[in-house]
Amino acid sequence: MELRPLSDPVGDPFFDVLRRRHRDVDVVLLPPLGPPDAADPVSDEVVSSTLLRVEAVARGLWSMVAPDSDDRPRPRCTFGTGPETVRATARLVTRRDDGFHVLVALRAELESDGWAVTRPDGPVERLVGYLDELTLTASYAEGSGTLLVELASESLPVGQDRARELTRPPVRPQAGGR
Repeated sequence: MELRPLSDPVGDPFFDVLRRRHRDVDVVLLPPLGPPDAADPVSDEVVSSTLLRVEAVARGLWSMVAPDSDDRPRPRCTFGTGPETVRATARLVTRRDDGFHVLVALRAELESDGWAVTRPDGPVERLVGYLDELTLTASYAEGSGTLLVELASESLPVGQDRARELTRPPVRPQAGGR
């Protein structure tokens, strides 16, 4: 660590002025922190069980707020907060005329189950809910009748290569047998 005499500028306009005006105050500037240590990767069993839990919670909530619907949330892994992490997610996108009422019912269901729920401002009806390590986001665009509901886990460290494998979309068979 390098110590500079009080009279030397530090190269930051704010701290240079502060040091000049308040010579009686000791100012200590620490170097920026390095990148955080990478967490140990979790096992495939942890990823699988988290994905199953997210799917079960999402399907349970959906069946409570839209019992007549044939749609089901689709589970999959998506990238998390970094390239070496994934989130277990369950997502449903559908068109409904009663999407606003579904959001109201979803909010009531979440709050009764102990979720912390907020309604962000914006041109589209939205809500965001948090419970433990789960985050639910839902929105309804009245003009198109599109309702989106997504439930996601916290980020799980798996390593960059494994994250790429887990987030790769499933291969769909091509038409014509090719």
